[in-house]
Amino acid sequence: MMTRQITLMEKRSDLERSIREFFWNLGYREVRTPMIVQSPGMEPHIRPFELHGPDGTPPRFLPTSPEFGMKKLLAKGMPRIFQICSSFRNEPRSPEHHPEFTMLEFYETNLSLEGLQDRVETLFCNLALRTHQSLRFESAGRTLSLEGPWRRFRVVDLFLHHLGVNLRELTEARTLAELCRRHGLAAEDHEPWDDLYFKLWLNLIEPKLPEHEAFFVTHYPLSQSSLCNPVLDETGFAWANRFEVYVGRTELGNAFDELRDPAKQRLNFEKDQKIRKETYGSDWPESPIDEELLTAIERMPPTSGIAIGLDRLFMILFGARTIDEVLYLPSHA
Repeated sequence: MMTRQITLMEKRSDLERSIREFFWNLGYREVRTPMIVQSPGMEPHIRPFELHGPDGTPPRFLPTSPEFGMKKLLAKGMPRIFQICSSFRNEPRSPEHHPEFTMLEFYETNLSLEGLQDRVETLFCNLALRTHQSLRFESAGRTLSLEGPWRRFRVVDLFLHHLGVNLRELTEARTLAELCRRHGLAAEDHEPWDDLYFKLWLNLIEPKLPEHEAFFVTHYPLSQSSLCNPVLDETGFAWANRFEVYVGRTELGNAFDELRDPAKQRLNFEKDQKIRKETYGSDWPESPIDEELLTAIERMPPTSGIAIGLDRLFMILFGARTIDEVLYLPSHA
């Protein structure tokens, strides 16, 4: 076991160097952003780590991702940036989650989401070739293929295919609750729309996603993406202009067409704060709005960006069954 662990650490070190070379060769700058921040991230259901200073001092946090800091650098005029760093989410450990984990995050100005998908596909394929000398390989008892072109699935099409419903017409929580109950899932009409959506997604959609290939899921419900722009589909219905990248049924990255309107961003953040307070009350620390970020995003050019969980990606490439196998050392978080 110790020999395998050392071998995986050596492979991980080699791949992290390969990732840096990939971005350096494309003209990206590697950056660093602070690990002690005033606002850790505004996602209402991601619990941050709060740092306790002397009495009377403002709250400080560990970042749930480097996103806010990197956008401030984009606003300063850095057009292509990437970072490999620790991020922190105060959530229970699992085979695929550690409270301190490694994030690869990169942004490019004037790049479409389709261009970003091509960038991600090329990166993943390069890493697979370095690890296995093939785009088809065995990983934890299953065969995976990164051969292209990778398929794209819209959320609305997945609901139509697997559940026979048009998500555009299910805008009321009670209609989603009825759908949940029809499929044997416990649900109440008063539950929030997003909570009911996730019951359906996690239980009835995600388990039916392709098991042996890499692919993208696009066009998510607008309510779930406070940091990205909307996009209209062929019917004029608005979705969040974002995608997630999967290998097998493991979600590895979340990408946005970045929102650059400070007034809309403030409203979205305030909505997230309200959801967090109503859901968790005083059990969770309040995450203050990052005023510097709101000032910065107005100066950003059109930008696409993605955050990728490197530990999960290494699990797939190395055939590991738990995240601890691919960590240099587990933290005490």
